[in-house]
Amino acid sequence: MLALVGCSERLEWREFRSADGYSVMLPGRAQTVSREVEFEGHKLPVSMTSTGVGPAMFALGMARLPADIADDAAGRERAIAYFRDGLVRNIGGTVASAGPVTLSLPPGSRQQVRAAQAVEARGRAGPDGRSAVLAARFFIVDDRLFQLVALGGEGSIDPRALDIFFTSLRLTP
Repeated sequence: MLALVGCSERLEWREFRSADGYSVMLPGRAQTVSREVEFEGHKLPVSMTSTGVGPAMFALGMARLPADIADDAAGRERAIAYFRDGLVRNIGGTVASAGPVTLSLPPGSRQQVRAAQAVEARGRAGPDGRSAVLAARFFIVDDRLFQLVALGGEGSIDPRALDIFFTSLRLTP
């Protein structure tokens, strides 16, 4: 795992609950913005809920995928790659590691995790071009793509905070 350790501020975790059937723990008061993103000829409605704490940012994005993408394994992989590569491009970065990750669903859930990926990248962010470390998790559950993103300067996010954030995503059965 990339080094996001060190001098983190005291985080005040709050549960954010979406009317779309999911919740996540975020360190601070969250803001949500929505916009459309073009992907393979589709306009995907994307909501992004985020909060910033000191030099770090935590965010959860959710997009509904059209059936022709959600029902196709290659389409799901392209969707994750599109959102992942956009994040990495935003920091002028390179992927340091990528691999499998799991998401626990509620007991009795009929939902299905159809694709998942953990990504870590290094790059530069901000007007001063300081070094940046990005840690992200992507999940496609049925027709919804979730992206959990933590971004901060080298050493600005404690690994315990990442664990709380990444394991807090809950979906309503």
